[in-house]
Amino acid sequence: MAKKSSFQPQPTGMIWVASYGVLFVCNAVVLWLANWLFPNQVVLGTMTINVIGAIALSMGVFSLIGLFVIPFVRLIENRNQTMFTPRDWMVLYLIVNVVGIWVLGRFAEQLGMGIASWMVAVALGAVMDVVQGIGMMWLEKYREKLV
Repeated sequence: MAKKSSFQPQPTGMIWVASYGVLFVCNAVVLWLANWLFPNQVVLGTMTINVIGAIALSMGVFSLIGLFVIPFVRLIENRNQTMFTPRDWMVLYLIVNVVGIWVLGRFAEQLGMGIASWMVAVALGAVMDVVQGIGMMWLEKYREKLV
């Protein structure tokens, strides 16, 4: 006979789609502004990918990376019987954003987004962390309507 698990599935429904959308919009706006303000540090587009395509492609992949972090955090929370505080989420996403931007910058020819150095990845990751936090807190207010 199988053991009963203490894990309770949470209703996710449309929250995954909404979370992806919020992350995508936040990331795309920050990336576009970074390219507009610092075009020598954040480069968008290649010979075959235009700027809009580069934003859509690179931030689509980046938003998926950010979205796939959530289930692993929930597993850690269930295993340790604790809940992440907003500060814990912000620190975790700062690390994920910096590493994610740096990795995406290594695939500039495929994704259409290039960065000048690792310092740009740190700065961009920090700004995205704040904007994503604001977006996800906004989404949390409307969570009941989405579930």
